[in-house]
Amino acid sequence: MKTMFKGLLASLCIFASVQPALASTDYPPAVWNPAASCNYSSRSAAISHVAVHTTQGSYAGSISWFQNCSAGVSAHYVIRSSDGQVTQMVNESDKAWHVGNSNNYTVGIEHEGYVANPSVWYTTAMYNASAALTRDILASRSLAQKVYNGSSGWNAVPADSLYNVKGHVNYASQSHTDPGSGWDWPRYQSLVAGSSGGGGGGSATWPLVQYGNSGERVRTIQYLLQQWGYALTVNASFDTATQNAVKNFQSSHGLGADGIVGNATWPALIILTQQGDSGAKVRAVQSQLNESGAGIAVDGAFGPATATAVRNFQTSKGLAADGVVGEATWNKMAW
Repeated sequence: MKTMFKGLLASLCIFASVQPALASTDYPPAVWNPAASCNYSSRSAAISHVAVHTTQGSYAGSISWFQNCSAGVSAHYVIRSSDGQVTQMVNESDKAWHVGNSNNYTVGIEHEGYVANPSVWYTTAMYNASAALTRDILASRSLAQKVYNGSSGWNAVPADSLYNVKGHVNYASQSHTDPGSGWDWPRYQSLVAGSSGGGGGGSATWPLVQYGNSGERVRTIQYLLQQWGYALTVNASFDTATQNAVKNFQSSHGLGADGIVGNATWPALIILTQQGDSGAKVRAVQSQLNESGAGIAVDGAFGPATATAVRNFQTSKGLAADGVVGEATWNKMAW
């Protein structure tokens, strides 16, 4: 009997260990792992700003702390340094407790690490993942991409009317100094808003894809729409179902709902993709790489073979070969 019990217990443990993480409903690329309800409250104002934080601790430790009622604090999102994994802990519709008297109108993003050692903790993967998340928060509310560029000093307190993306230290009446002097604001501004610092996801030109088209670009769009939660058949044909899904996506992101995927829609549609990821966005990458002769399995698992193929593709296109599929790599794939 003990042997049977141990066997059953082991089976249950294995089953539990392979259960997929819950996805965020606000931001599908994120994992949903909620904070304790004693650490956040209801909103009474519209979201208009994003606050950039540093955890002053580890990713796992911060998640655990926000789930402890002794904390009395929380944030909407936490981002891991090593690979840019995003965990959502508070619904955007609720008020996380992260930036004092500015909680009611802000979304808080915590970044794993320590302000005293930015070169170690503020990685490319983290910057890219954070910028993609911030773009989504702004776009879903049709907010301008007015990102602080650090020009007045890392700890300046510019008026909220000037910038809607600032650090914790840049909001009025704060006692914290994160994300500190080592946070690269010009880089972050460029990642979120392009070199102009204003509306639009960047200066790149994207192909125009619309109803009646077919081929790999359409397949990529369909995979990405699947990743965003749309039930869609991937058939490489821009049919009525695909057009309707595009229109719905555009409406939900504050874009003109014309059903055409061009310069405005591509930057909102693409999702940072890197080793360790899985799902439809990875299939989009793998399918695109096979168009360039990579010969890898389209299995939705971003493993070493996919990472190598991405780096080879990036090298062939004159990009930095970091193996991470960000906006520049997606753009080259789309063309």
